[in-house]
Amino acid sequence: MAQAIDDRKVRNRLREERLAAGIATPEELAARAEIAPDVYLHMEEGRLAPSTAEFRRLKKALGDIPDDRLYLIDMLQLIGVANYGNPGGTAAEMMEQVAGAKKLLVARDEITWSEARPHPDHPVDVFLSMSCGTQASPHLLQDTVAVANALGLSFVATAGPGGCCGKPYIGYGKEAAGEAFTLTKAQYAASIGAKTTVVWCNACQQTATVRADRRRILEGREHPVRETQVLPFFVEVLRAAGDRVPWKKRLSRRVLVEGHDGWSFSHSGSFHASGELLKLIPGVEVVGLYDGSDDDLSPCAWRSRPASRAPYKMDETAADVAARRTALAEYAKQRGFDTVAAEHQGCHQVWSKYASDGLRVQHSISILAEALGCAHPDRYQAAAHLGSPEEIVAQTRAIWKTWGIDEAEALELARREFLPRYASTIGIDVLTGSGAPSRIH
Repeated sequence: MAQAIDDRKVRNRLREERLAAGIATPEELAARAEIAPDVYLHMEEGRLAPSTAEFRRLKKALGDIPDDRLYLIDMLQLIGVANYGNPGGTAAEMMEQVAGAKKLLVARDEITWSEARPHPDHPVDVFLSMSCGTQASPHLLQDTVAVANALGLSFVATAGPGGCCGKPYIGYGKEAAGEAFTLTKAQYAASIGAKTTVVWCNACQQTATVRADRRRILEGREHPVRETQVLPFFVEVLRAAGDRVPWKKRLSRRVLVEGHDGWSFSHSGSFHASGELLKLIPGVEVVGLYDGSDDDLSPCAWRSRPASRAPYKMDETAADVAARRTALAEYAKQRGFDTVAAEHQGCHQVWSKYASDGLRVQHSISILAEALGCAHPDRYQAAAHLGSPEEIVAQTRAIWKTWGIDEAEALELARREFLPRYASTIGIDVLTGSGAPSRIH
């Protein structure tokens, strides 16, 4: 079940580790770390993230304890002390890697967003900044833009470098470059008239708001736009529209909403907003909220499993995958749901590999798009279940050729992103998403 929401912007264990180190007051630790007492108090109470240098001084003052005893990995990346597990990499390479198999799954002429930051010839209300990693499942981007159009919104949509938050630069230790990236992004949104920036990735919301809070608290500079995530944003839009929402289809869906309450304010907020969004869609029933962080059944528990628990058993063989698919379908039957809607785009990709005739895996945005009559096939999920890199490349030739890559590069992408152990059956059409499991959309 979902936990109570912890709405601190910067979740941390500074107080707990301070007391464990025998440091009685915040002022004493602030002095040892050479940080102004009022600034440190903002950090301990979760309103402010330390800079890289401040973090290192705090860590030293606490006895050089492991980084992850103070912050989770997502915040360590934002602080600039965790480089995505790729010491020799760059921010640009990281953005390219998280785009996954985009060039196999969506052709250039199917892209409905910009990869830069265009300047429209008239002001818009919303900057729809759809992040980097969402490109790995490009139907999510297509569905988001289609929903925004169906609801009559005034917006500019970007993804990839144009939608990036700047966190990759900070994660690789280039704090000044990351700060410049995130600040110019907010200034761009204001320049096109947008009052709100809507992001897909939770890391983007964290980066924008945490950096904005640092400027506000330390420099007195107000952020020029409101920052929110796509799920709570569409909840707002649907509630405001009321009976004017142009529904095209009444669905029959019983959904378990999956997410990770313990990660950040953004993950928690979006997790709960996913459930609220689904409740607004005709014919959809939310069976419950499921925190996939620490359940042996959850395919993405490895993302946030506590160190105190035994190591998570990853599925290494086709038999392992088949067993988990069967177990998840049985769990769905027992709890009375037919669909899992994972909040995070990465979690959607992980869960997609375990879809079956007994369990649909579909994101809330795609369920909304389906009800509005504008959904796109989930080619990532179809390719994952096809499982043959060679067949995937053969089926998607017309797509990857539009990107100017050759067959060898396409095959390298397919082998990196789609592993044979997840194959479920033959006869899947990646382009249309049709074939087994029958619930792929």
